[in-house]
Order: sequence, then structure tokens, then C-alpha cells
Amino acid sequence: MRLNSLAVRTAFKAVQREFGEVVQIEPLKQGDFSDELSDPSRIIVRVYAVVALTPKTDILDGSRQGSKINTTARFSQRDAAIWLCPEVFAAIPYELREGDRVRMIQRPNEPPYKLSRAPESSDRGDIVISLVLDGNR
Repeated sequence: MRLNSLAVRTAFKAVQREFGEVVQIEPLKQGDFSDELSDPSRIIVRVYAVVALTPKTDILDGSRQGSKINTTARFSQRDAAIWLCPEVFAAIPYELREGDRVRMIQRPNEPPYKLSRAPESSDRGDIVISLVLDGNR
């Protein structure tokens, strides 16, 4: 079965109906020596997307032979991404950029996120946008 087949598109639409929500994308202008500002050349858009927030814990293990210092640190973080169907992504009137802000407007206590890299097509034909927590909020 081809990954962009009718069955795959139908399955994604079913997942989107069940787990989708409206998110707001706020384009930001990045400056070398200034705070982030809204980008007036790109409008704020609201899109329907599937949101995935996955808790994750990583262990960083460090060892040193010279003075016999063995350390371990545990980092708790959260993987975050949104998935857009190709039609919704194509309707966004500008190119999404690393650093643009994403707000989960249906989750009022959820902090804002930022695009961590350019959007990518998944093997299912949808568009995956990886996010990181906005450290300035």
C-alpha cells in the first residue's frame, strides 16, 4: 500500500477528528541583537492540527577516571509536535520558520512553544512540525 493512498489519508482524517485541536501560529521576526518581535509581513493564523505532547526522561551519565568522579543527572523534558494535513499546511500564506511561536489555544494553561526546525513531510504524507518550549515565557 502506498503511503499517500486513500486509506492513509482517510486514517489521518479520522485521527485528526478525534485528537485534533485549534492551534495559533504567531510568526516572529528574529534579530541578532533584539528581542523577538511579531513579524508584520506574516499574519497570525489558526489551524486545526493533531497535537502530541510526550513526557520524556533522559539520563546523562558522566564518568571521569582521574579523580574517580561518577555523576548521573536526570533530565525531564517533553517532546512536542503538531501534525497538519497537507491541505491545511498549503493554506498557510507564508513559509513557517524556526522560532515562530505556537500556542495551544484550547489549553489555556499550556505554555507557548516554538518551531525547533523547518516543517517536514512524514512517511504518512502529513506535515510534522517539531516544537520546543518557549524559554522566554
